[in-house]
Amino acid sequence: MATPMLTREDVSQGAYFRLRTPHLGKPAGLIGIVYAVNTDQAGNWYFQLRYLNSPPGTRTRAGSQWSLNLHENDLEHFDRIDTWDQVQKLLREAGPPRKPRGEGMGLPGYMSGKVDPNQLRLFEDF
Repeated sequence: MATPMLTREDVSQGAYFRLRTPHLGKPAGLIGIVYAVNTDQAGNWYFQLRYLNSPPGTRTRAGSQWSLNLHENDLEHFDRIDTWDQVQKLLREAGPPRKPRGEGMGLPGYMSGKVDPNQLRLFEDF
């Protein structure tokens, strides 16, 4: 059974949505809470989500878990989650796949503890 298409009336501050399909660089399965519903200066309606389970390393801006401005045509990619209990259950389930750290990847040189005796030392007391 197909889920009904969401409309503007389904979007209100504090409502929970789940991303059904990958969209705008975000993987399917993300859960977000509606943070803002507004209109821009041109009168276009938009909403913003705060993602609750965004996998590390997928943020497009440093330190941001917020979505871009999403519009009415973006609603086709989302399902509404009706209760907080459903949100908690989905968050406990396996989320979007996370990129594992490669076995061949070591620490960056400055964190490895290896010191080159010829390296110029700054800010150290002699």
